[in-house]
Amino acid sequence: MIRADLLLRHGHVVTVDDDRAIFPDGTIAIGDGRIVAIGPDREVAPTVDASATQDLNGAIVHPGLIDAHAHTNTDLVRGLLPESREFGVIEYPFSSTRTRDEEYLSTLLACMEMVASGTTLYCDTGVSKDLEASVEAIDAVGMRGMPGYFVADERIPQDELYDRYFSPTHSTDECLSLLEKQIRRYPFKGDGRVRCVATLQGSGTASDALLTETKALALREKVPMIMHQSWSLGEIEKCESQSGKRPVEHFADLGLLGRDFTMVHMIHASDDEIELIRHSHVPIVHCPNAAIRRAMGVIRVGRFPEMLQCGICVALGSDGWSGKHDVTRQAYLAASMFREFRDEVPVITAQTALEMATIHGARALGMQDEVGSLAVGKRADLVIHRIDRPVPMTDDPVPNLIYYNQSHSVDTVYVDGEAIFREGRFTRFDPVAAVKRINQAAGARAKGIGIRGGTWPIRH
Repeated sequence: MIRADLLLRHGHVVTVDDDRAIFPDGTIAIGDGRIVAIGPDREVAPTVDASATQDLNGAIVHPGLIDAHAHTNTDLVRGLLPESREFGVIEYPFSSTRTRDEEYLSTLLACMEMVASGTTLYCDTGVSKDLEASVEAIDAVGMRGMPGYFVADERIPQDELYDRYFSPTHSTDECLSLLEKQIRRYPFKGDGRVRCVATLQGSGTASDALLTETKALALREKVPMIMHQSWSLGEIEKCESQSGKRPVEHFADLGLLGRDFTMVHMIHASDDEIELIRHSHVPIVHCPNAAIRRAMGVIRVGRFPEMLQCGICVALGSDGWSGKHDVTRQAYLAASMFREFRDEVPVITAQTALEMATIHGARALGMQDEVGSLAVGKRADLVIHRIDRPVPMTDDPVPNLIYYNQSHSVDTVYVDGEAIFREGRFTRFDPVAAVKRINQAAGARAKGIGIRGGTWPIRH
């Protein structure tokens, strides 16, 4: 008999495993935080001796979703953002003056939102001033997180506001010291839910020296290197003027490319760059909501369908300052928006969108051996949906999950076999008290800034 702590029986289990198996009457056995058995109930249940058993009554179960790019330290004032591309008028003043308590509450808000929508792991390319405040919030909620310090040694291309609030940026040596500090403090390997990797701001804010030394650090520490890239045309123009080549071509010359080097955004990618990405097995993180809200051209010029078609790993991210931290929203957009612009159906299917939200995200963060699918030996990070929502059940629930259910039916979320969100309630802390603190801090900061996002009159 297989010993287990918990036996989840009679779930509609979407594994996203190597075979992409779906078990309409599936059972998952969890022991010591990992999956010890999974398959049809008639095969698994008789072989397991569990301390506790739960009947899921046909509820959809799938791997914990992975937000491969989420800025969590800015959510406190996101409602103040202007209806324009000029997010910097709020973003930079807040980011440069944010207190430790504001950083904690911003991260807490983001983590609560992610877990409530089924996300169990996120990665930030680095916005923290006080990394410990972010870690405290991640631990409070109980999810997995990869936070990082803000690391940049050059100015953002064509951004005077950035220079006003962040100039001078860190020196190259200071940047490397911060990266080494975060990686040593929160090791990538082991049982910790908070882990750090080599995260750079990127997008034209890293010198060649910082890029190559960060790559060397990542190789020594055996961690991924992750950064923004090709979000705007300005950064591409900067790279071409300095190196004579487009960014990915320049990165190839620097020896950065490989499956342990992840680039976020890559909205503006040429055919030659895509071929370099494919050949080098570089993962990409696609953040549709952020690009759409700022009108960055993601539908018009984005080549993510082509990347997927040629075998490139494309994950999903909610980013920051652009909308709810909800990976199912990103999956819906990825599966829908390219069809409209290209007058083609399908371009990205619901099944591919779910892969992007799970196993592709795990690969992009170097976690594919631990999370991203439901299989024996992997960590018990999984999501259970409610069964009282008006969506018809079919043998393959993936289309309904991406196009209809999305996150509104999330009921329970497990990380390492621990229910950190059960029947719509957080289990580690008082969410009512947390939201009260968040709202008070957001209101105080809004008054201090003296700007609000909307234009309609407010009458108290």
